[in-house]
Amino acid sequence: MDSAKRILIVEDESLTAMALGAYLQGQGYEVVGFSATGEEAVQTAKEKNPDVIFMDVRLAGKMDGIEAAEIISREERVSIIFMTGHSTQAVIERVAAIALAGYLIKPIDFSDISRILSRIV
Repeated sequence: MDSAKRILIVEDESLTAMALGAYLQGQGYEVVGFSATGEEAVQTAKEKNPDVIFMDVRLAGKMDGIEAAEIISREERVSIIFMTGHSTQAVIERVAAIALAGYLIKPIDFSDISRILSRIV
């Protein structure tokens, strides 16, 4: 990998966020931050300018991950990979309306992460 891709992790479950961060760093990616709310994700994306965002659909706070992704994708050029344990038809339709780079169902399989990242970075 020529230069480490910058990754923001947006996840309100701290153990999941830390495990994902450790895996990505072990694969040579630079984790530029962690956010637990949609509002925080929008601000951190502006400040850190990540190449890729791993975005949980359900987040703490008033804004869910899909709303945060809509705002971020209007303002930043970034690949967004959604993560969810709640893959209802309504969620799938909302996610499909955004140009996304990938979609992961929890519990996340690390081989799926590598497969998606190999396509986009």
